[in-house]
Amino acid sequence: MRNVLFGTLILCGGWASSGCSTKVCGGAGCYDNFSATIKRADGSFPSGTHRIEILADGTSLLCTFTFPLETLPTGGTAQPTCASGMNVTVGPDPIPGQSVETITLMGAPGQVHVWQYVDDAAILDAAAAPSYQEFFPNGPECGSPCRQAAQSWTLN
Repeated sequence: MRNVLFGTLILCGGWASSGCSTKVCGGAGCYDNFSATIKRADGSFPSGTHRIEILADGTSLLCTFTFPLETLPTGGTAQPTCASGMNVTVGPDPIPGQSVETITLMGAPGQVHVWQYVDDAAILDAAAAPSYQEFFPNGPECGSPCRQAAQSWTLN
């Protein structure tokens, strides 16, 4: 017991040291991002050819897809494939029978403007100056924070 206590004192630099820590940081990664949740007031999602145009801090992004989404042979749903730095998903809302679209942009843009069209008819024109929250997925002592902001918009 005496040898264990003596070894601990040497490793920790003495009794009064506050530098001895057993803190182990996890490996969870995180990324800055902006996301927008979009749906119609009645929960429906319009069928047709969708085009989403985004201007984020002067950078233009584009995504096109057809809704209803294609059903994969495995039974799942094929999600839209978009420009690099942009992700769009369309799926069921937690409320049965309703759908929700989520647009996610990588990074932390200061200004975001989104236009969405179905068969060339405008259904969304929304802009935001996001306010970001910082998160430390591995704890505040373990690396840089990631910043996340979210908006909710309603389709016309």
